Amino acid sequence: MFVFLDAGHGGLDHSGNYVSAPGKQFRHNRGSFHGDGWFYEGVWNRTLVQQVEWKLQRLGIEYLPLHHDYVDLSLEQRVEKANWYHRNYQPGILVSTHANASVNHDGRGYEIFTSPGVTGADRLAEIHWDQTETLLGDRITMRSDTSDGDHDKEANFFILRRTLMPAILIEHLFFDNFADASLLFDDEVQELFAEAQVRTIIEYFR
Repeated sequence: MFVFLDAGHGGLDHSGNYVSAPGKQFRHNRGSFHGDGWFYEGVWNRTLVQQVEWKLQRLGIEYLPLHHDYVDLSLEQRVEKANWYHRNYQPGILVSTHANASVNHDGRGYEIFTSPGVTGADRLAEIHWDQTETLLGDRITMRSDTSDGDHDKEANFFILRRTLMPAILIEHLFFDNFADASLLFDDEVQELFAEAQVRTIIEYFR
């Protein structure tokens, strides 16, 4: 088993500055989050991926992070890194962690994406949907597109379209919606999101 882990966007640099695009943050008028109401998607993504890494380490499952500790590496860099190791070291699967945002800040829920068409990622995405629904379905909104017989949504995201291995991109709720943001900061919800990823990896390779 080998897993490429991706945390979308940038993090906090050594001076505590958020290194990411303006659209990857939102300031709520209540709550603390990452400080004074600010929710930094890239910081949250890294927090979740770190929990996944700890779980994989305990299980002895190999993984490779594609992201930097805080620099917002280009999609090209992350895809090239994954493809190189997939070709030259060990084939694997890719899981990209994100949180969502909407124009009116009223969107809610979990979504999972694969590249368009029938691909090797479809089964991976369906396993993750099932694991997430089992662990969190009574606490979060599950958003799907079942027009093609499964729950994943399809999109031409670069990290899905240009990678060689089965790859999924997970949107863990909407960080610009206060109710969803509060769930994302709930320790138990974070733990269960991380657990869903690890169970997906085990089930896929089994």
